[in-house]
Amino acid sequence: MQPLVSEFLDSLHSKKYSTNSIQSHRLDLRKFLKWLELDEEDTDSQKLLALIRKLSPDDIEIYLAFLRESYKPRTLARHISSLRLFLDHLELSGLIKTSPAHHIRFPEIIPDAPEILSTEEVVKLLEAPSLDHYLGLRDRAMLELLYSSGLKVNELLGLDVEDLFLDLEFLKVRSKRERMVPMTSTAVEVLRPYLDQARAGRLLHPEDSCLFPGRNGTRMSRVGFWSMIKKHALRAGITSRINPRILRHSFAVHLLQNGIDLTDIKQLFGYVSLDATLQYAHVNRPDFFKVYHEHHPRGQKHTAGE
Repeated sequence: MQPLVSEFLDSLHSKKYSTNSIQSHRLDLRKFLKWLELDEEDTDSQKLLALIRKLSPDDIEIYLAFLRESYKPRTLARHISSLRLFLDHLELSGLIKTSPAHHIRFPEIIPDAPEILSTEEVVKLLEAPSLDHYLGLRDRAMLELLYSSGLKVNELLGLDVEDLFLDLEFLKVRSKRERMVPMTSTAVEVLRPYLDQARAGRLLHPEDSCLFPGRNGTRMSRVGFWSMIKKHALRAGITSRINPRILRHSFAVHLLQNGIDLTDIKQLFGYVSLDATLQYAHVNRPDFFKVYHEHHPRGQKHTAGE
């Protein structure tokens, strides 16, 4: 592989980019090298740098016109992102003076409407697990927390007991952007009996801090969770397509339908930086948790009226 490209990909890995994302950037840059008439396996870094240093913004526009012949806007945007990241990396490394791609405009992308469940379907799903045994308590707690806080599956499965602050009704999400996220009173009510009655007895290692162990007593796997959510969807009589991403979309859309601001959705999802302290959240947006509870279908305002 071209050494400069390899170094760039290594930098993405150190920044905790996903394997799939890094692979996509590699393939996009292979296309760019081919356009420059340079083989991906050519190890002459100076040759590549010489070609890039000659590029002007107009040359980049010509390259984009070349890409438009084959790609739709969404794929084109990914290629632009890969190119900008790579050239910015070279600039920050001092290998080129200025990236010729600074002023590239991304194509307009009209997003597809997300698949969601109705509020009624979500309630049926959340209440499908039986609370008479360990697995039911665990599954109900997981589903409530997933919908309560709009978590990704890997964020949910990565939670430890110490990440929960039940009395304050929020949790800490440890991901690429660590953040504090509120949870509904309903989720807290389900988590307490799960923690008191079920979790400890199912751990393979008593000292393990994982919040949700699987059947083997260690942290539940993604496959295990997908299987669980489909089982309860079937039990709830949900015939539409179901997966954790759809439940996450439902969380966002239901809040928006009830009047919460899109900026708050971004904050909940971690798209807007949120410091890992509750105090920072209050300073940044004093009414953040109040707004969340007022607009979440299973928050304090809604459950009080049931």
